[in-house]
Amino acid sequence: MRFSVSACTDVGRKRAANEDSYALCEKLGLFAVADGLGGHVAGRRASELGVGTFVETVGSDPNGHAPGVLRTAFARAGWAIFEAARIDAGLRGMGTTLAALWLRGEEAWLAHAGDSRLYLLRAGRLVALTLDHSVVGERVARGELTIEQARIHPGRHVITRALGVVHGVEPDLSSLRVQAGDVFVLCSDGVSSQMSDAELGETIEKGRDLASAAAALIALANARGGDDNATVILVRLDG
Repeated sequence: MRFSVSACTDVGRKRAANEDSYALCEKLGLFAVADGLGGHVAGRRASELGVGTFVETVGSDPNGHAPGVLRTAFARAGWAIFEAARIDAGLRGMGTTLAALWLRGEEAWLAHAGDSRLYLLRAGRLVALTLDHSVVGERVARGELTIEQARIHPGRHVITRALGVVHGVEPDLSSLRVQAGDVFVLCSDGVSSQMSDAELGETIEKGRDLASAAAALIALANARGGDDNATVILVRLDG
């Protein structure tokens, strides 16, 4: 199935450096967003290393069993970050979230660890495809907090799963059948935390094209305060 893609990233209004990274590997139908942890140099290094190792690993076995390839790619990315931090004391404690979309024929594979998100916009309805690996996200899943309460909770940025911080972090995996017209959204929490899911979907639908929609999402995140780096990838299935 053919697809179109556009991406946009911005440092935001409160941060000195952009610790987000992303990958557009159209040949493989592979897309990823990562949000580095550890501050400035370490956070950027973690997200770049995580994304780079992930894409390289998937690219080395593009026809393999998708769940196994994705798990291996996450494992190698986490190990690369962990080892880099072990060697360089200045990078100790670094890690990264990672959300990935892999299009294979009529099927989309999703994998993530952390609070970078994946959404699907289909027939005018935006659906979250991932659950945040965060203290607040897990409380929402247990019914202890509403989505509205989670959005303003002081602990909403405390994540419980990230690549490179510890050994053996497992991604959540899922898959679905794609349809022409589907728009997949990958974004860091610098986007998702600044607007409701409804606003996110409406902003995409109002865009003239994917590039203008991606830019509009970043602009809205900054208009709401730009508290964090903001990154978004939009992938539309054209038929």
